[in-house]
Amino acid sequence: MRTVEIKVPESISEYDVRLATAVDVFNRGLVSLNRAAEIAGVPLQQFVVELRKRDVPAFPYSDEEAQREFKI
Repeated sequence: MRTVEIKVPESISEYDVRLATAVDVFNRGLVSLNRAAEIAGVPLQQFVVELRKRDVPAFPYSDEEAQREFKI
């Protein structure tokens, strides 16, 4: 893995940068859901919540299909 250094305004936290990067690379299909959560530095469940807030689907199927698949 490589490290990239960028300069951002003081008002933007490291968390915000990591999360924005993770959402972007996941949405573009460059990394898996698990890897994106690692990049963001958050648990998988929290990352899925963050994706939902941004209307980015975490899975390639609807909520109804997921409920049937996972029997929930």
